[in-house]
Amino acid sequence: MKRTAVLLSASVILLAGAASLVAEGKSESGKPVTITIAASQNWIKDIDREIAEDFKSETGITIDYQVNPDDQYLQILKTKLNTGEAPDVFMWAAGLEMLQLPLDKLLDLSNEPWAAREKEWAKATTTFDGKLLALNTWSIDGWGFVYNDQIFDRYNLEPPRTYDELLNVCEVLASNGIIQIYEIPIDLWHTQLFLDEIAAQAHERIPDLYEKLNTNQMKFADVEEFRLALEQIKELAAKGYFGETYMSDTWTRATEALGTGKYAMFLGYTSWQMEVLRDYPDSGAEGFKMFPSPIGAIGETTVFGTSAGGVVQMAVKDGDHVEAVRQWFNYKTRPDVLNKFYSMRDDLGNPSFPEVEKRPTVGLSSMTDMVNGNFQPDGSTGILFWDMMSNGAEVQSVLVGAITPEEALANIDANRARTAKAAGIKGF
Repeated sequence: MKRTAVLLSASVILLAGAASLVAEGKSESGKPVTITIAASQNWIKDIDREIAEDFKSETGITIDYQVNPDDQYLQILKTKLNTGEAPDVFMWAAGLEMLQLPLDKLLDLSNEPWAAREKEWAKATTTFDGKLLALNTWSIDGWGFVYNDQIFDRYNLEPPRTYDELLNVCEVLASNGIIQIYEIPIDLWHTQLFLDEIAAQAHERIPDLYEKLNTNQMKFADVEEFRLALEQIKELAAKGYFGETYMSDTWTRATEALGTGKYAMFLGYTSWQMEVLRDYPDSGAEGFKMFPSPIGAIGETTVFGTSAGGVVQMAVKDGDHVEAVRQWFNYKTRPDVLNKFYSMRDDLGNPSFPEVEKRPTVGLSSMTDMVNGNFQPDGSTGILFWDMMSNGAEVQSVLVGAITPEEALANIDANRARTAKAAGIKGF
């Protein structure tokens, strides 16, 4: 017993020593600690880098952001995870999209001091097999048509509730020299969002839709809303309602498109208008309103599809700097740091921690009114193996005439089946 006690005492001393070194920003070897964080190119903002510098000043620990192209990030991340070369922390979408990652390699965060304060929706969409596997400092949101209310008022237009009404709005705008919709198929993740959103409407019509898709009792090809959405996206492009340059337009030009009044509508999230206002202060963007996308809807839209909570941070459980990562997560979730972060992120409207309060944008309040508060999970939240980039590539192929909408849906079904089989999901 005495020998065991000595060993335990020695272990405690070693752990205390290691913790002391981390607190000083050093590894056990005495060298400065650097935490590597992998992310897709649009996820790291100036405020993230500023907070990282604050953290370094306070702890001596350096944050090294490793930014990757949107269309390559997931594959790069999965390769690094599977080869044991993973970064200390990496960012990815919350909810079912986390199932694309090897969850057994992730650090269990359930007992971290900040976990009890995190809002329930944030924990629910990052918890698997009873383990909290990610930190969420994003917000729950969805994608709908943001429209320039001044242009709509000028031509006595009402937000459309059906696809035919959307066509009528586009025709009026076209006759007055206003480009109708800014769309960006080159950014593969974006155009597929029309499918992501209409999934919530389809789920309203077929209440067990997500369950049937997730057990292979139904396929994407069986969902009329998906087929209609692809046909209508192609029709809108053919009519010129996306403008002449839509195949080369990009996300980074979206605020210019609506901020200058050149375009009237864009598929954005409920706080995106604040990004327009930041870039174009005289645009009146603070008054921009929203309506749910009717593309693919059978009849009127009655639902706003919401996400699983945006982009979250995960850590590898066998990483070299686990204790430093814990310190980083503790720092990021301090109320003063959270308030600093959210105050500079106008694109995040519903914070994941209760200490932060933000007023809803006009976009969110108008969307709430349009659907009478009927918010439901969107496709990527409710449907297993929703692959944004792969789905986006299929939509792009439809737009260029390489495949039909039916072929695109068959390809999506085949891709999901391959992924589900590899994951051992029954029924596929």
